[in-house]
Amino acid sequence: MNQRPLFVCSIVMLGLYATACGGGSDNLPPPPPPPPPPPIVASAAPLETPPPVEEPKKAEPELPAVTLTLGEASPTPSKPTPTVRFVTPLKGASIDPKKAADFAIKLDVKNWKTGTGDAHIHVILDNKPYKAIYDTKAPIKLSELAGADIAEGHHVLVAFPSRANHESVKTPGALTMIDFFVGKKQKVSHDVTKQPTLIYSRPKGEYKGDAATRVLVDFQLASTTLTEGKTHVGIHVSGPGIDGDLTKKATAFGPPFYLEHLHAGSYKLTLELIGADGKVIDGPWNTTSREITIAPAEGTHETTQHAH
Repeated sequence: MNQRPLFVCSIVMLGLYATACGGGSDNLPPPPPPPPPPPIVASAAPLETPPPVEEPKKAEPELPAVTLTLGEASPTPSKPTPTVRFVTPLKGASIDPKKAADFAIKLDVKNWKTGTGDAHIHVILDNKPYKAIYDTKAPIKLSELAGADIAEGHHVLVAFPSRANHESVKTPGALTMIDFFVGKKQKVSHDVTKQPTLIYSRPKGEYKGDAATRVLVDFQLASTTLTEGKTHVGIHVSGPGIDGDLTKKATAFGPPFYLEHLHAGSYKLTLELIGADGKVIDGPWNTTSREITIAPAEGTHETTQHAH
């Protein structure tokens, strides 16, 4: 008996059974549903943005106080020591007012070599700020010293050697001083060429840069000297970095003083020739004030000497 139809039928039946019983992948149970969305919660009120925190300002560095200290005198020039005299005008001369501005002042300098940027001569007219003379052979017009029209009347010229740093030479005979007239000669109420006289030299003008950490304070004297407990020169300084006045006494003629730690701005210096009684000695030059300007180098408060 042929069994093949029965075998085929059995296989077909088994396939139908497997399909009915879920044997195929298409009849797998569906995946579980996704979780429900989280409940919506009413948002809280928006937070206020806090104000920015300001960084504390850095404290400005405290500048050192200005000081005025006695320095050491430069070495005395070797002998023969320097001398200066006026060739023109002659002492007591009378100059035509129409020619006064162009009147040529001539110097005779001995034992003192001068040169541009080096040693020189300080020439002063009527207690005005000095003019530095580097070429002593060239004449100096009177108008160069006066700075304006030359008034008629009595005038005084002073000259003395100066080192490259503007410290004056104070050896005997170094300073010369004469008087003259523009126009007619007249009676002089106070002759500074014969009376104790203070001659202001340094400082003057504007100081710039980084090399003026020490500003020279220097003067000359005529017909007097300084003695401890008697005649002295009072030095007064006021300006930025100074509480009130900075005051010192010069009781010896020779060593200069130095200003240090100067701040930016203007300073006023006053020099006075004081007698044993503590009062200013009578004389038109014996109280002299000058203003100087300090322009610091970038990033510093100290400055350099650039006044000539």
